[in-house]
Amino acid sequence: MRPLLLCLLTLFPLGAQQKGRVFLISLDGMGYQSFSEDPASSELKALKRLAGDGIYAPMQTAFPSLTAPGHASIFTGVYGNVNGITANTIPTSFTEHANGFRSDQLRSEMFWVQAGRAGVKSVAHNTTQGFPCNQFNSGPNVTLMNGYQTAEVAPEKLVHASDVTWLDMAPEGFIIPEKSRQLIHYFRYSSGRIQFAGAVFAKSLRYDTLRMTAYSGKRYVDATLRDGEIEPVRQASKTRPLARYFSEALPVANLTAVHFRLFELSADGKEFMLYQTQGKEISVCADGETQAIKFKERLLNSAGAFIGNGAGKFYETGQFGKRNADGLAERRWMETLELHARQSMRHTRALLDEFGPRLIVDYISTADDLLHMWKPEAALGDRFTEPYRRWGYQIVDWRIEEIRLLLKEQDHFVIVSDHGMTVATHEIRLNTILKDLGYADRVIAGAQFFRLKDRTDKALLEELKQKLSDIRDGNTKVFSEWFWPSESAAKFGIGGENGGDLYFDLSPGFTISFAAKLPAIAKLETPHGVHGLLPTRSDMLALFIAYGPDLHSRPVTMRSVDVAPLVLRLLGI
Repeated sequence: MRPLLLCLLTLFPLGAQQKGRVFLISLDGMGYQSFSEDPASSELKALKRLAGDGIYAPMQTAFPSLTAPGHASIFTGVYGNVNGITANTIPTSFTEHANGFRSDQLRSEMFWVQAGRAGVKSVAHNTTQGFPCNQFNSGPNVTLMNGYQTAEVAPEKLVHASDVTWLDMAPEGFIIPEKSRQLIHYFRYSSGRIQFAGAVFAKSLRYDTLRMTAYSGKRYVDATLRDGEIEPVRQASKTRPLARYFSEALPVANLTAVHFRLFELSADGKEFMLYQTQGKEISVCADGETQAIKFKERLLNSAGAFIGNGAGKFYETGQFGKRNADGLAERRWMETLELHARQSMRHTRALLDEFGPRLIVDYISTADDLLHMWKPEAALGDRFTEPYRRWGYQIVDWRIEEIRLLLKEQDHFVIVSDHGMTVATHEIRLNTILKDLGYADRVIAGAQFFRLKDRTDKALLEELKQKLSDIRDGNTKVFSEWFWPSESAAKFGIGGENGGDLYFDLSPGFTISFAAKLPAIAKLETPHGVHGLLPTRSDMLALFIAYGPDLHSRPVTMRSVDVAPLVLRLLGI
């Protein structure tokens, strides 16, 4: 696939108003191609209206076009060869790797730190590299809230009756259901270091409810069976409450909270399927430590838990029901995507109310969840999944509309994504190839790059490049293009201390794998959506939309590293 030559729109804010706010939201995985070409994306009504009233364009992101480096380039205004975030998993030495989603590897500060120094109150909500707090992501006038990279207290679980221990009596501290309800069974189960207790009971002679509490705790929530009341997809809309059949939050050990959804319950109350969300600690860094602690406590008890993603693993593995059958599995997964959007927006509102920022940077993962799963179906125009893709895009659009409604006349709204998405049918197993060619002890495989143990031996890379260029799958050349940092650093920001020594792109249909197993090239059992490839490819281009009173344009190329200086200028900095 040839790189797309771009003649786009960049924006020049003139006379930025000091009193105006700027909302910057990242839609992970919402590429320009999906936004423009997927028929289901017509459900992005608020987003498309903002694009029509403001300005939108495809955007070149980081190389490799992955979530951690893509967002780091947006938030720092420089690419990975400068900011240190070169991949989701960063080879910090020949034998060690670091998590690119954490802030430990940052070498450049996030743009909101500069805004804070200029006196602009700023909030960064669930951004990449948002934990732990350090000099590159935190500072005066900055509030940083994150749940993605923090400690897990209770793993996400799909609990069946066979997974629990049935009890003859209520655990200590368990709240007995009201007398009007007939108690059936008590049980308990563990999730990580937390024990949960539950009771199955009947209401009006119908066995339809579980009551949950943290073991020996004094808080409870009710999870009520609602499968029969889920409306068809065509009726799902942004006008009714999202995730309305999920329980409210159950706070756990003053650290986290979880939500429950009862998907199945037998007539005798002895069989059930109960979904429990992941319990993650929430990190809040702010100028006032006491305020941050009290805010977090109030947040868990009122707004509820941090929810990072939908429960895609239970859908993908068939644990929610058979895929592409009667739609039950798809509807259950959609409900978990709704919960993410609902909880993210609750937390956004709480941050706005508590800290009153002029700048808020926010994040939503729904499009990435959706397109990793269903990009192949979108490319084929699959009729079965299209209504559910529409439902997913409605969830994204609900989030956009909720923020748009907060805008005042002088405010600006900037929406970006970190990468596009394409379809992979085959994987190339880089470590198997390096072993077969005899390079395993001298070359390490990274995300779309190779790195030398002895980083000065360019001749070795030339030799490797020639051998890999000859690899074919049938008539298809697997490695399609090569890039040296010395020649392409200015364009793509490749190389650097944490980067590679030789980068590559793959032909359409291929994705990389680090599995060290045979065969070296394998056909995927199920095609899926992938990214990480050359960012100028049409399928890898990210999305840029901006709306507000102080935006003017002229034709130029838009890049992810242009976003931070744009937002700072909109703030008058």
